[in-house]
Amino acid sequence: MSNQWGRDQQATRGRGSSGLVLPAVLCVALIAAGGYFWFARQAMQTEIAALKTSTASLTTELAEVTAQRDKANNDLVNFKKNSGNWAEELEKDYAELKLNEVPKLTRLLDKRDADISALEKLLLTEKTASKSASDDFTATIAGLNAQLSAARDDLTDARTQAQNLGADKLALNNQLNSLKAGLEKATANAIAAQKALDQKVTEAGKQPSALKSPLELARDAQIKTLEQSLGEERRKVEALQKQLEAAAGMTAETPSNAPVTGKPVPETGQPAPSVELVPRDRLMVDNIIGTTRGMGFLDDEKKQRLKNQLVSGACVTDALESVFDKVPLVLMRNLMRDFKSDC
Repeated sequence: MSNQWGRDQQATRGRGSSGLVLPAVLCVALIAAGGYFWFARQAMQTEIAALKTSTASLTTELAEVTAQRDKANNDLVNFKKNSGNWAEELEKDYAELKLNEVPKLTRLLDKRDADISALEKLLLTEKTASKSASDDFTATIAGLNAQLSAARDDLTDARTQAQNLGADKLALNNQLNSLKAGLEKATANAIAAQKALDQKVTEAGKQPSALKSPLELARDAQIKTLEQSLGEERRKVEALQKQLEAAAGMTAETPSNAPVTGKPVPETGQPAPSVELVPRDRLMVDNIIGTTRGMGFLDDEKKQRLKNQLVSGACVTDALESVFDKVPLVLMRNLMRDFKSDC
């Protein structure tokens, strides 16, 4: 049936069913909300229990801290009570140190300063003495080096002179041997000629006197020539023997490798020359002057003048002073040694 508005009743039933759905929805919502709040309450209770546990732990720690604070306060009170005694003890100790130990330390410091000053003075003195000794040592070393250099030069000169004298001695020995051989040959010829002459004289004494034949005159001339040659050879041998003895005397201190091979010269009937004659042999003077270092400063005229004076037997010092303005000491020493002169 339709209502007054021209509508049927079925439509009214539809509104009644929709009114039941809304409360159901509200119920469901309330149930869900109740469940949520229940779970939220459980979570809050758990958190509250945890907070209670934390509060209990903090309370325990607070109690410990409070106990430590009380103990620190007690210690502070005790320290304040004892600080007065400690201060008095420190003051006593300080006064005792100041009265007894400080003067000792002061005296020790003064003594140390005095020792340091003395050591500084001693060190300065030692430094001065060391420098002086070092200078003297340096000068001594320089002098010794100069003497050593001069000695080395002298040794070199001596070796050179010894070598030259050895060579000259060997040459003189060879020349002497040659002259001896010539002398022996001339002596043999003279002896043969003398025998022939004696034989001729004997034959002439048995025969009547007559004029000499040309052969005899030639023989007489040959004999005279041989006698003159023999005299010359003897004089040469004597001169060479004198030179050889002078060279042997100069090399007496320096050993020579050239042995003396000559034999003594036979007596010729002439007086032997004296060894201690004042004049010097010219060949010996020429050899010594020619081999001695330091003669290059002289010209030929002064060198010849020096040789002439030395040959005449003049003193070495006087001869050198005549040709040098200032005589070199090393040169004078070498010449005095070589000529075996004491002036």
